[in-house]
Amino acid sequence: MSSKKGGAQSALGKWQTSLPRAKPRATAGNPGKSRQVQRTTGPQAKGPASPACPEAPAKPTPEDHAAAVIQRAFRQRLARRELARRRQEHQEYLEEMERLQREAFLALVHRERAAAQRRREEEAEAESRRQEAQQRQARLLDAAFDGNLGEIAAVLREVDELLTGEGVDHDETAAARRRQRRVALLECTDPRGNTPLSEAAAGGQPGAIQLLAEQGASPNCKGAFGRTPLYRAAFGGHLEAVEVLLKLGADPRVYADDGCTPEQVASLDAVASVLQSWDLSLTEAMLQNMEAERQRQAQEAELHKEAEAKRMNLKVQQLAKEQRQCHQQLQQAYCEVNRRIAEHDKCERRHVGKAELTLQAIQDAEARVGRLRQEAQKAEDKLATARLELREQTQEGEEEVPGMKCQVTELHDVLMKDVGDRIRTDGRWPLVIDPSGQAATYLRYQDTNYLDTVNPDHMRPERIRLALLGALRYGKPLVFDLREVDLFPVVQRQLEAVQPGLAQELLSRRLLEQDRYLSLLRPSDGPEYGPTQFQEARMRQFRLFFVTNLRWPTAEQLPVLLPVHVQLPSGGL
Repeated sequence: MSSKKGGAQSALGKWQTSLPRAKPRATAGNPGKSRQVQRTTGPQAKGPASPACPEAPAKPTPEDHAAAVIQRAFRQRLARRELARRRQEHQEYLEEMERLQREAFLALVHRERAAAQRRREEEAEAESRRQEAQQRQARLLDAAFDGNLGEIAAVLREVDELLTGEGVDHDETAAARRRQRRVALLECTDPRGNTPLSEAAAGGQPGAIQLLAEQGASPNCKGAFGRTPLYRAAFGGHLEAVEVLLKLGADPRVYADDGCTPEQVASLDAVASVLQSWDLSLTEAMLQNMEAERQRQAQEAELHKEAEAKRMNLKVQQLAKEQRQCHQQLQQAYCEVNRRIAEHDKCERRHVGKAELTLQAIQDAEARVGRLRQEAQKAEDKLATARLELREQTQEGEEEVPGMKCQVTELHDVLMKDVGDRIRTDGRWPLVIDPSGQAATYLRYQDTNYLDTVNPDHMRPERIRLALLGALRYGKPLVFDLREVDLFPVVQRQLEAVQPGLAQELLSRRLLEQDRYLSLLRPSDGPEYGPTQFQEARMRQFRLFFVTNLRWPTAEQLPVLLPVHVQLPSGGL
């Protein structure tokens, strides 16, 4: 009986120790037992555990197990949502890349079509001018043979009107150009090689001969079978034409291909008598005068050529200045777009309620950018045309495209891997020239430190410094996207703002030698950019790329950058 009672008390004591703050109740009518329970349970509840017998850890309760299950299920749900979000982002990235590639390809196709259309129009216009020139030559040859002086004067007047339409003035330089064009017309030939003056001699037209000679036609030119105008006039028996030709300096001693002189083929005795009695000293004097005149005209043509080249040089310089002004305006427009976007983001964060106004401001700024881009493209086309005219004027060969060429699909091998060590051997960092914009898109979504030069925030010296340090620290390319604006001087100035002399050291690769890059470190950079964190193996993977949408690099870029022209594949997307 007592053992059962003791067992119950022991069980009660254990329950009470599980609740240390609960006070044991006294049993009614038996206070002694209550005190006994307190004495028995007191040491168990308050006394320290024996080191020899440590207390075993409590087993997880059902509530703990349920909480763990809930947490595990919640974390799995979060993981699934995060995985779905990342998959969605990856899918959106792929779709965006495909869209950008299609847009770039379509833009290039439209640009090529527009260029092809311009070329067709230019070729059609050139063909029209060529046909008109041929018609004028045919009219002049027919009028010379028929002796139609009015038609001859009309053809020569048309040439002067064409030159006036081309903007040729009437000053000394312009007069030389007009005379040169007129003489070129007078020396045109028919399919047999006969000039208008030779046709006038064959037709026996002394008035036409006199007019053509006064305009600059040569009386000793050879045509079909090596026959001169004097030969043809003597063969046709045209006495007046022979006399006029002799007075104009025609040489009666010139042999034709058949070995005969004009005197030997004269069909009339009167013509042969005139040729035989002609004073050759007069001919010699006139030939000397004609030679002196020819030399004078040659010198005049040379001076005219130099003056024209100088004029074209000035035109190219003026167009280059206009192109730079367009680029500066375009840069300011890009900055305005970025500023408007920042204002819009600030309004959305503050819930000011002016989002519609800021969106409209963004649209207006983007419209201005689009308009200025078209103006910059037109300025670039005009500059390219002027340069072509200058090369033609100076008789230079076709300008070769400097640098390297590669397809869009070869960018990774050419830029990242440098297959063939062409970039390393050249010693210059690449200037990627891609009017389609695909190269910039490719490099932006690669593991690179990408800086948009038209974004003022990207061009802050501190951001450039950190981007350069990160590229050196982790062995990544540093990309400056110049867009369609010539911002290379701006990049150089910002590099100089980071550290004096940094632009030259970076472009010449001296920054990578003898730990010179450590001069870019600042005390606030933290342990991530400590001197021991820069490894030589990663430093060898560092690259510096400049990307531009302009088709031709400037003269300042060629000595320090290696042009890499990106060409799209002929097939569509």
